[in-house]
Amino acid sequence: MNIKKIIPLSLATLSVMGAFTACSDNKVVGADEQANTMAELSSSSVELGSSSSSSSLQEWKFDREDALAALRSVRRETAITYTYMAGDPAEQIDTVNAYESFDRVVQIILNKDGSIIFDENARGYDNDYQTYALMKDEEGFVHGGLLFEHGFKNVEPGSSLELTCTGLDHWYDVYFRFVDVSGVPDSAAIKYFRSTDSMMREQFRQDCALENGELTDDPKFYPDLGCRIDPKLVDGVLTYKDPYWKKYATHIVEGCVTTQNFDELFGLGD
Repeated sequence: MNIKKIIPLSLATLSVMGAFTACSDNKVVGADEQANTMAELSSSSVELGSSSSSSSLQEWKFDREDALAALRSVRRETAITYTYMAGDPAEQIDTVNAYESFDRVVQIILNKDGSIIFDENARGYDNDYQTYALMKDEEGFVHGGLLFEHGFKNVEPGSSLELTCTGLDHWYDVYFRFVDVSGVPDSAAIKYFRSTDSMMREQFRQDCALENGELTDDPKFYPDLGCRIDPKLVDGVLTYKDPYWKKYATHIVEGCVTTQNFDELFGLGD
């Protein structure tokens, strides 16, 4: 993936500014909005988002203020990447191989096979489930932040894959829901996509149909789309493997960049 490519975005300036200025609170940017949207969706025919761990994210596992401080600490022409990898003891800051460090995280995300499981014997809370990447390139443009959450994060016995562009509040989630709109147990696989890209939204609709999924596409909840899919029983465990994980994760990654110069964005210019 060529991460040097700058992709024009509508409202990118406000979106990225919101991502960084939110560093003083203890919530993911857009989490309140997402939770409200998901609560409203629970009254629809497909109760999307009620068990999505994006809506119940309890805390960040790294210091977002450190990420911002790192990007501001180098000269304008110096590229720098801030990363936090699930399983690592601390954050990493790289000014020598910034692009490689950022791309390394991107490849970890894209190389996931899209599989999630629902296993009563796997209940538990994985306290190390977040991976994060944020980069300022040598021209001052900001890539990310990309927040990738995966594994078992709650007491429910379902794993998940969730990728969020925290600046733009766009995401792609794959997870299990546990009850339907009536409160009846329903171990369905849910794919939840938020994007304003009309072409990708249409592809999501088509891909949902190809999987014989149940689409939720209510204009009232734009730009949210959802797809309910019945999982398969594999070795006694309910399993769903998303054939389109890389496709939609790539879309989130490539769109998570602002064309505004970092120094201008934060008033750091001469």
